[in-house]
Amino acid sequence: MRRALAAAGAAVLLLSGCAAEREPPSGLYYEATGVAPDAALLTVNGREVPASRYFYWLAADCGYLAQQAGGEPDWSADAGGLTLDSYVKDQALSAAVFCAVIEEQAQLCGCVLTAADLAAMDRDWAAQVRDAGGEDAYLASLTRQGLNAADAQLFSADYYLYERLCAMAVSGEGPLAPADGEVDAYARRAGLYSADVLTFSSSDAAQTALKRLESDPACQPSAYGGCAYARVTAAPGDGTLSPAAENALSALEPNQWSRPVETEEGASLLRRTELDGKAAVELWFGDQLRELAASARVTCSEEYSRFTAASFYSGLRTARAEKGPSRPAS
Repeated sequence: MRRALAAAGAAVLLLSGCAAEREPPSGLYYEATGVAPDAALLTVNGREVPASRYFYWLAADCGYLAQQAGGEPDWSADAGGLTLDSYVKDQALSAAVFCAVIEEQAQLCGCVLTAADLAAMDRDWAAQVRDAGGEDAYLASLTRQGLNAADAQLFSADYYLYERLCAMAVSGEGPLAPADGEVDAYARRAGLYSADVLTFSSSDAAQTALKRLESDPACQPSAYGGCAYARVTAAPGDGTLSPAAENALSALEPNQWSRPVETEEGASLLRRTELDGKAAVELWFGDQLRELAASARVTCSEEYSRFTAASFYSGLRTARAEKGPSRPAS
């Protein structure tokens, strides 16, 4: 709990706009760019965003592209009218702005992390330490990402602040709660649907289950063994379900089960259900925050124009190489 409390204290400083006394710049991102991790690389609605929080997203995006390309990406390639280099910088900027908006709205709404949130953050940390093979190994992996423990916990705090704000909206509390009829109108515009999805390892298993479900309408899919069950609420084409699954669902009457649909996970049975009101509010809330982020006043510092995604990623790889390979957990 002490680690989570320390993160909460750092989050309070972040939300209040107060900065701790600066230490000499260091770390992977500083070595890669020469920009101090705590330097204000951008402001969002007047709120300063440290460079490290932007560089985290840029490093993740560059690493993903390099993995997909099997090497150095073609930074000059077209990406929707932008070079891939400019597109990646913009994507990282959008992620950093979104986090800043979460923190801004939490402050405006008087939303703080609860004791349950802090306990959950401690459990998350313990699980990550266990998966890494120990705390030293986990801290080393964070260092190779350009983060320290406090940085990692602040990103975790953003996640829980988002969940807390969303819960307030669902319960109708605070300025971000939807007005009467607003979510219904949103659901109609977006074409939201809810569905039960049962996924089996094979079509034969799915077909056997379908016979039982059709012969026993009282059979609850969540209690059906031998498969993965999910209740999904989504908009058509958002990637929650495959096109084949969406096509099968669209042809169904309410509470009717589909024939088995082949997916990457196996063979799925689908059933359209009444729209899940809570899930619809959660989707509506996410769109509201994205709209706030898209309309935010964003100002980038001079340092932002002094690097490209390519130069950043090159410097990052050099800095990592100089530190040597990460040690496997003992």
